[in-house]
Amino acid sequence: MTVAQRRSRRILAAAFAGALVPAAVATGAAAQPSETEILIEEKVAPELLEQIDDKGDAELWLLFAGSPDYSTALAADTKEAKGTAAVEAAKEYAEQSQADVIAALEEHGVDYESYWGASTVKVVGDADLLAELVAFDEVEAVVAAPDYSMIEPIAPDDKPENDFQTWDAVQQAAVEWGVEDVGAPEVWEQGFTGEGIVVASIDTGVQYDHPALAGQYRGNNGDGTFTHDYNFYDIQDVCPGDAPCDDDGHGTHTMGTMVGSEGIGVAPGAEWIAVNGCCPDIETLILAGQWLAAPTDSEGRNPDPLKAPHVVNNSWGTTIPGYDPIYAEVVELWHASGIIPVFAAGNNGPACLTMSTPGVYENVIAVGAYDENHEIAEFSSRGHGLNGVLKPDLSAPGVDVRSALPGDEYGLGDGTSMAAPHVVGTIALLMSASPTLEGDYEAVYETLTGTAVDTADDQCTGDKEANNVYGHGRVNAEDAVDEAPAGKFGALSGAVADQDGEPVAGARLVFEGAVVREATTGADGAYEFARIPAGRYHVTVSKFLYGTVTGSVRIKNNGAAVFDAELEKEATQVVEGAVVDGGGHGWALDATVSTAGDEAVARTDPFTGAFSMEIPAEGDWPLTVETAYPGYEVVQVDPADAGLVEVPLLPGCLAPGYGSDVLDEAFDSPGLPAGWEVVDRGETAGWVFDDRFGYGNMTPGSGGFAEANSDAADPDHHVDTDLVTPVFDLSAAEDPTLSFASFFVDDGIGAEAEVLVSVDGGETWEQVWYTNEDLEATVEAVDLAAWADQTAVQLKFHFDDHDTWAYWWMVDNVRIGCGELEGGLVRGSVTDAATGDPIEGAVVTDPATGNAAVTGADGAYVLFTAAGSANLEAALDGWTTGTAEAEVEADAVVGADFELEADA
Repeated sequence: MTVAQRRSRRILAAAFAGALVPAAVATGAAAQPSETEILIEEKVAPELLEQIDDKGDAELWLLFAGSPDYSTALAADTKEAKGTAAVEAAKEYAEQSQADVIAALEEHGVDYESYWGASTVKVVGDADLLAELVAFDEVEAVVAAPDYSMIEPIAPDDKPENDFQTWDAVQQAAVEWGVEDVGAPEVWEQGFTGEGIVVASIDTGVQYDHPALAGQYRGNNGDGTFTHDYNFYDIQDVCPGDAPCDDDGHGTHTMGTMVGSEGIGVAPGAEWIAVNGCCPDIETLILAGQWLAAPTDSEGRNPDPLKAPHVVNNSWGTTIPGYDPIYAEVVELWHASGIIPVFAAGNNGPACLTMSTPGVYENVIAVGAYDENHEIAEFSSRGHGLNGVLKPDLSAPGVDVRSALPGDEYGLGDGTSMAAPHVVGTIALLMSASPTLEGDYEAVYETLTGTAVDTADDQCTGDKEANNVYGHGRVNAEDAVDEAPAGKFGALSGAVADQDGEPVAGARLVFEGAVVREATTGADGAYEFARIPAGRYHVTVSKFLYGTVTGSVRIKNNGAAVFDAELEKEATQVVEGAVVDGGGHGWALDATVSTAGDEAVARTDPFTGAFSMEIPAEGDWPLTVETAYPGYEVVQVDPADAGLVEVPLLPGCLAPGYGSDVLDEAFDSPGLPAGWEVVDRGETAGWVFDDRFGYGNMTPGSGGFAEANSDAADPDHHVDTDLVTPVFDLSAAEDPTLSFASFFVDDGIGAEAEVLVSVDGGETWEQVWYTNEDLEATVEAVDLAAWADQTAVQLKFHFDDHDTWAYWWMVDNVRIGCGELEGGLVRGSVTDAATGDPIEGAVVTDPATGNAAVTGADGAYVLFTAAGSANLEAALDGWTTGTAEAEVEADAVVGADFELEADA
């Protein structure tokens, strides 16, 4: 991953005020242990006691006695009914089991985090808090968080570690060897490609519009638009907007093997959803597991178990063998919900007893990796598993696996991460051919393992039929489908029209029977299932601004049924208005206007602020207005008041066109700003300005930023560095307040960040701001009133990791005071002259003023500069510098686009 994930995160300890029961201390050789000491010995992991003894506190994970009552879920006839009942049972158990502990924590003002997917509570505490917690009968155990990570691909020969070999080095095959090896093409010939089945991944994300994956994305509306609600969850908040992204490549690669077209995917007819939960910490993974059981909209709201997937791929785990009781509860939730869990076995081989957790669990399908000669990969983890159970369960192709990569590319990867998706794709084929297997883990498991190709290996005990190297053998999709219960199928088609007979595009049809299937009408109002399981279905047809109708249809084996529907359009109103800056400039804002549930969404014209949208005439439909520019509030307005929406500024002075004439630096040029100075005292470079480590701007600012990064330095090198401002006249500021956008993360390792002030040319410095605790994505304000009469002031941003190989400090938008600056906005895009593709990271500059802006992933930029004729430049290493003229208007927005040619 881009950010090194090698240390577990911890939250800040909160004081547990008053009324704590200290653990009794036994004295003398004959002293008997107290009841508290006995409970601690019985319930608490020894490493936590060592950590508390060493550091004074520890991150405690509380596990509760009992378990959810999943009996209703397990007895349900359909996967969808299982999911609804399972989520309800899990939430009810978590609420009941955690109630007393949470009440005590809240009574004493202690911060905590509660989870329902695995009924657990996380809290940071000392020995006193631990003593009180173990006294609760409901608390069964107190454990430490496991250290999870993505199971990194093994580097091909002559490639950097943890890297993919890009596809420009090899020749494309019609069908990849792994897809061929598991027998997928033979299943395709029978007419089964995974249709009707939804696969999911907890990984690094997915490039949703990759040519090999866009058609299979469940959020693809089929008309060039996408709906990301319920289909992708940016749990790490790293993607621009709501659209899925993958800043690593691992998640796109694994998804490609599951469902990709162009010969890379096992089940190209299946649909996919994803959550980028891998793998900053156990908290994120638990939340990702909850989301899969009950997907939500893009904001994490309105969970819906009916939108859960059929099978989930997990190419992540521990690098050290062990057992995690926390995630075992998430897996139990998946089982009760009818979701099939598949895990990579791990890349810890070739020794025995090297299985990764959670792949070591008895109730998951763990997958080892073999090469094109059917030889087990040296790196593939071996069993046995818990209680001597066979592990891995199956093996699949995992060497020289070609799949998709971000940027519309393809690449090779080695690892059990690449093997597990072959099994997920096979399960999708199996369930599409035999719908009675949906939600039935035991039947799926028996079918897959019973038809696997026996492969002998006695290294870690076992025989030809089953051993702890290949598991039950090599996965075989063709034989699995042949052995599965025979399905009965028919065809279904129809059309949806309004009361006037006009076709209704984008209508959603839900067919509920023994299985659940969904369809969306095209531009002609039509839909079609070439193959759908036979049986009787209850049908619900709906679309925003239309009424909802229901009906039923029976599909006979080998028959062709038709179901048409008529939707009546409701009375509507058209809301028209404009969104503008409310801080003083009054210029048009690029903004999104949407109803609370995103039923209707409109984008403003960025040059006029105008928008228009249609909503129901009846009912309460408040509108949310969110700008594309930083530094503005998100506001809610009534449709009747939307004629002119003036959006207020947020504190922190981050909106373009607002700043300071005294000191104002946005670091939008990729070098040390003029007049600034960097002083390094360590063995490695300190402050940098060109995002050379690829971490991106994590502050609340945008574009360029300053960064002191211990994480990216050599572990043996000391990072001790100053970033010093030019001399400025503080007496000229109406408001002597320093503000800066910041992201400081240390994780308790030992780094410090501070700001100091000098009024004597740097001879002496006085600290005005300091932290050694995580302050992520904040805008800091520092009162400099004590120096308000000084005319020669400097500031110093000092970062020191104290030789601990810590994390980093990012700084942006350093300003004294905040006011309305004179000028206007220029917005536009920078694209490749040959292909028209957007260019990210290009710096657009007005040489006359020095003002600059940086393009985002979509190639767009917004530049504030002085009014008048401007000759702008766009530059990026590897490209010829482009120029454009703009007639900048005060308090207005004008456009200027650039097309750059790649250097020869």
